[in-house]
Amino acid sequence: MKVSKFVVLSVAIVALAVVGFSASFISSAAPKTASANGQGTLFVLNDDGDTVRRQFAFSARQNPDGTASGNAVLHNPAFTNANGQKYQLQIDIRCMKVIGNVAFFGGLTRRTNDPSLVDAVYFSVQDNGEPGKNSDQISRAFFFDDDPNTQGDPMLCQGNQLGDFIMEPIEAGNVQLK
Repeated sequence: MKVSKFVVLSVAIVALAVVGFSASFISSAAPKTASANGQGTLFVLNDDGDTVRRQFAFSARQNPDGTASGNAVLHNPAFTNANGQKYQLQIDIRCMKVIGNVAFFGGLTRRTNDPSLVDAVYFSVQDNGEPGKNSDQISRAFFFDDDPNTQGDPMLCQGNQLGDFIMEPIEAGNVQLK
């Protein structure tokens, strides 16, 4: 049986088209993105020397375009604002950078009960596996500067490196980095 050159050429063209379509579909799939979430407690001393619970919670996802979306909440009864209220902060997370098991975040202050702390905010977490208690770590929150007339860029978190923030083990809770 003799196969015509036309049939062989047609089959080859169809096969190449299928392979090319498959490769383009695979390469156009959305890139894998990181996510992080957690909550926990750190015991800190207040101005009276009493141990109080500094509590935090956060959830963030890295977007394919390099930005991030999420939020974080901090309650720190060891710090009292000018009105005598225990410090509270809500952050809109806009930046996330992951290096191994450490994630760095940058965001904008959404709400706070201290009007002197309204700038861009940066912090980091470290996921050291299960259970998180006494193993996972979090840094303090750092603000861009002390000038209420300037606004820092949350995307500056992309410049963070390991060791930039002092990390403290959480006393309760869990941090998960995926």
